[in-house]
Formats: sequence, structure tokens, C-alpha cells
Amino acid sequence: MSFAQPQFHRTMIKRISSLLLISSMAHTLATAEETNPYWTEYGRQPVLIQQNNNGAIQTLTFVDFQNGMLVAELEGGVGEISLPVSESMVRTLRLEGQDMSDINRMISSRSYDRALNQLRPRAYPLIKFHQVPEGFTQLHLPIRTLLDTLIRAEEFDEASDIISRMTLDQASIQYSERAIALMNAYLAKGDFEAAADITKAIPVAGQYSVNIRSLIDAADSLRAAGKYEAVIPLYQQIEAIVPDEFKDNIKMWLAYSLVLADRIDEATPMIDALTEPEPQEELFSLYKLLQGSREYRRGHYGNALDLLTRGFVRAQTSYAWVPEMLYLIGDCYARSEDNLAARNVWTEIVILYPESPWAKQADNSLAQLPKPEQAQEL
Repeated sequence: MSFAQPQFHRTMIKRISSLLLISSMAHTLATAEETNPYWTEYGRQPVLIQQNNNGAIQTLTFVDFQNGMLVAELEGGVGEISLPVSESMVRTLRLEGQDMSDINRMISSRSYDRALNQLRPRAYPLIKFHQVPEGFTQLHLPIRTLLDTLIRAEEFDEASDIISRMTLDQASIQYSERAIALMNAYLAKGDFEAAADITKAIPVAGQYSVNIRSLIDAADSLRAAGKYEAVIPLYQQIEAIVPDEFKDNIKMWLAYSLVLADRIDEATPMIDALTEPEPQEELFSLYKLLQGSREYRRGHYGNALDLLTRGFVRAQTSYAWVPEMLYLIGDCYARSEDNLAARNVWTEIVILYPESPWAKQADNSLAQLPKPEQAQEL
């Protein structure tokens, strides 16, 4: 018995652990289904697809897509077969009853609720096949129309749930475009946490490198909103795959975000390893922004102002980081109690860069400065 008891306990522990794991998985699935009841109702439904094989037409019941193959259920439910997928193969497939004209008219008239009621039963069963090659347009059109309509109707959480069920780096670039549209919609609404979550799903390697520009723009907005920890892994992801001529640019933004996140010890080796660009180069002003922001974070506002000003005088107004640089210059003035100079700089941001997220920051800071007449009285 002395030898059997440890084995018995080990067996029981394994069984309990397995039960806990199953319970945890069940809870996770239940939570996901509660989040999106339409997936529960429609998402796992099979799809009837006709295949024209040299004139012989057969209707197959497709239930899944696994390892690059469509999985079809045999007649009578006695088993399954897997069909390898290629561009030529999907051109032999056809969905019935996919006329979208009524739905498109509803969308055009902004009757989004009515359109979604028609779209959901059609599109949700197709989502599990989103990796099928683009040639099967009948399959992809309802899914993408559903995503577009959800974004227009501001049903962002449902659209996000659908995208979370997709493997974007194995699907058409058009699904990445929908994810980017949703990310930008979240940013426009000021939901920066949700936007940051979407960035994690957007691929950037290989053919998806076209997504990099949109992610950099999103990073600018997230950084302006103070979401530095969300931006850092985003820049790290981009740095790993961008061409060499862009690496210094991304390294500077990564180091800058580390500085803003008060991770100066991590940023300093990166900053010191960079070669200072020549004053006539575009990246010179960005480099000075990086150096100046480090001094700013250290509380050395005089040094920061000197570095930032040197970068600003070499910058062109079209550079994306100029509003950010001006904001820090204004803040350095404010901290040295030169309120007039701070007011002038922040006002310049509001007037010249009204669409920049830093214009709102500047406007808020202007509201906290003493009024000019108050300053004179003081």
C-alpha cells in the first residue's frame, strides 16, 4: 500500500487537473458565445456548396476548413472527407441563394439593422472558411459586407469578435483592410484600448507589409493618447520586418515610446547606439525629439528645450512628429514659468495642426494656463 498510495494520488491529481482544464475551456467557450450570440446561433452551421466537376454537379455539405483543406460531411453523416484547396479548385464551387442586391439597397439607404438581420444568417456560417482562396468570391463577399456594415453601424464589438476568429496572416489582404478600418473606427471614438487590441491581430510580414503604414499611423494616435505600453510591442513587431532603410526610423520611435513609458534604462542603450543624422536629413529632427524627450523625462527641462528647439528649426511643417515636438517645447516653457511662450507654441499647434491628436492635448494645456490678464495681475 505504501507504494500504491503515491501512484493513486498522482492519478487523482491528473484527473482533477484535467477536469479543471476542461472546466476552464468550457467557461472560456461559454464566455465567447455569450459575447456574440450570433456565432452560437449561426457560426457552426454547415454550408451547402455545389461543385461542378467537368460537368458533373454535386452538392456537398461543408462543415470546416482545416490545414488548407475543406472538410465535407458525407451523405447521411457517416463520415467526413477533406478536399485540398487551390485557386482552380475554388472556381468549381458555387453557393446558392447569394443574391445580395436587396441587402446592398438596405445598406445604401443606411438601413443597417435590416441589412444585418439579412446578412448574419448568410455570412456567419461562412466565416470558418475565410482562408479559402480569394477566387471563391461568392463566399467572401457576404463576410466582408457583414464586417463593413457592422463598422458603419458602429457595432464594433461584434466586428471585433468576428476578426478575432480569423487567421489574418493566412487570409486575403482584404480581411486585414477590414481589421484596419475597425482599428481606425475605435481610434476615432477614443476607445484606445480596443484599438490597441486590434493592432495585435494585424499581420505585417510578407505580402502584409502594406499594413505597416496604417499601424504606424495608429501608433502615433496611441502614443498621443498615452498608451505607451501598447505601442512598444507594436514597434517591436514592425522593426523586425521593415526594410533596412526604415529601421532607424522605427528604432527611434521604439526608443521614444520607451522613454515616454518611463523605461529610460531600456531606451538609453538604443539611443546611444544610434548614429546622429546630419542636420539636413529628415531624421535629424526626430533624433533631437528623442534626445529631448529623454532629458524631459529626467526633469532636465532646460536641456530638453535646447535639444527640442534645435530639432524644430531643422524640421519641415509636414513632418509627422512636429506637433508632438511643439507640444513638448511648450511644456518646457510652461515648466520654466514662461507662460506667454508656452501659450504661443500651443496655440500654433491648435491652428496649424487641428487634426493632430496633439492639438487636443495643446488645447487642454492652454485651458490650464493663467489668462494673460491674470498673469499680469500676478
